[in-house]
Amino acid sequence: MGGSKGNKASNTHPSRVKKRKFHGNRHSIEQDTQFTSASAKKIGRFDVKVPVASNFGYCIIEFVSVFSALSASVICKDCKSEVAFSKSSLRGLGFNILLECKCDKQTKIKSCSLVGSACEINRRIVFAMRMLGVGHQGLNLFCGLMDICQGIGNSTYASILENIHIAASTVYDSIISFAATEEKDLNERAGNIRNNLTVSGDGTWKKRGFSSLFGVSTLIGKFTGKTLDSKVKSSFCATCNLWKGKKDSDPVAYETWFKNHQEECTANHTGSSGKMEIDAIVEMFQRSEDKHDAKYVTYVGDGDSKTFKGILNAEPYEDLLVIKKECVGHVEKRMGTRLRNAKKNNKGMGGKGAGKLTDKLINELTKFYGLAIRRHPDSVEEMRKEIWATFFHKSSSDENPQHQNCPEGAESWCKWQQAAANGELNQFRHDKPPLTPAVQAAIRSIYEELSKDELLHRCLGSETQNNNESLNSLIWTFASKHLHSGPKIVEIATFLATAIFNEGFEAVIKIMNVMGCPIGNEAHNYTQRRNEERVARSERRMSDVVRQTRMDARSDHAALNDFYEEQEGVLYGPGIAD
Repeated sequence: MGGSKGNKASNTHPSRVKKRKFHGNRHSIEQDTQFTSASAKKIGRFDVKVPVASNFGYCIIEFVSVFSALSASVICKDCKSEVAFSKSSLRGLGFNILLECKCDKQTKIKSCSLVGSACEINRRIVFAMRMLGVGHQGLNLFCGLMDICQGIGNSTYASILENIHIAASTVYDSIISFAATEEKDLNERAGNIRNNLTVSGDGTWKKRGFSSLFGVSTLIGKFTGKTLDSKVKSSFCATCNLWKGKKDSDPVAYETWFKNHQEECTANHTGSSGKMEIDAIVEMFQRSEDKHDAKYVTYVGDGDSKTFKGILNAEPYEDLLVIKKECVGHVEKRMGTRLRNAKKNNKGMGGKGAGKLTDKLINELTKFYGLAIRRHPDSVEEMRKEIWATFFHKSSSDENPQHQNCPEGAESWCKWQQAAANGELNQFRHDKPPLTPAVQAAIRSIYEELSKDELLHRCLGSETQNNNESLNSLIWTFASKHLHSGPKIVEIATFLATAIFNEGFEAVIKIMNVMGCPIGNEAHNYTQRRNEERVARSERRMSDVVRQTRMDARSDHAALNDFYEEQEGVLYGPGIAD
């Protein structure tokens, strides 16, 4: 009697070789992302604390010397013969230490801990190199020259990057959610509507000009100074780049491929790179309610892009019109730029001579303009008065003193007003000659333009984009601008920079923990030191002595440039060799 259908004992096709089910090999094991994905799902509200394994740590040893010495000192407890040590099952930087003797049995010792079945050291080294801004080739160069191994293969490296991306994005999402809650709490304490926030926005590109393939835009809260959202824009997809040649040669195959590829395409931007900032910030405004249950009612931005116009056109909130605030730092830069242009376009204004528009004087006028805005964040009239005080102060002479706008009293920065307060005007003499009439006439229009009501009203509050610019510089330390990298690398760099910017270096070991990397004493202590150094460095830079030193150094440098220009003349410029 024949067996029933599907009976494993029966073989209706005895000539066919039964295929073995693939359970993975040493390469596919390293490409597993299940552990990271499962750990990522467990993260809720952000907590920087991670378990520290006091008995965990790596060291670099020279395998042959160390294990040859051990082999000469160790015998098998069963056969009493010498034990030989060798490597086996090499997987990137991970391997098995194989113990062999005259006995038939072999002993294998893992060289590192495992994440599931994958070697933890491979994830750790890729992550550490990513923190240094070093990519795949740099990692393999390090491994090769250090005689550690041949490096890590392409597919394994890509899969480890996927692990890093999953872990970093999960910690990032938790961090910005926590930052948004903090921002709403502080906003409410300041007397504002809890969910109506003020944010500063800025964009940064991987390459200067309008040819960058990648751009990153960020929004930072006013009160916490922490990142609330970011968006990476990419006009490049490596897979699309490979298939573009088949678009004309094999349109049917291309269309089939493209339908399946659309969801995973890494290109999310069309148009110029300059438009990346506008599109990204508009998208972040449009998703603010879903992401953080908040509205960005006030936007602090620079005046050199059309981002705010893009926000207004998009109308992200039906019942609310977003208000624009100027970044004081960028407004201050306008003064310097226009003064330098005035010097460049009017011959005779610069160079040697009393009352000329030198680089040193331009720096002083620019700084005083910025201080006039910052010192009066609540009054447009006081801002304007102090802005013009600088112009008239520099135009004053013994015959024609013009210090009516300078602050009065013995504590005034104006020496004429100090002398007036002390009843010493009869003995007072101006120690510097006034600006020449030509210089006064050329720069008066600049002062008129940069002291208009419309501009100064947008400067109320003295808001800045300083935090955005600090974050921008941090992002590109993890994805160097001089090395090519894909959108995933730029996203990882953004996640890492945001994590450190918001919560310090402890967030880094949180990401490693999600990836399955144990955290030992050395890694934990390092993050503590980095955080302490970061705080100390910030406090040192903000001290009055250090700030004055920086200002003096800039002033000395400008004076030196003026000296060189007087001595050598203009050495570079269009048509100078004609």
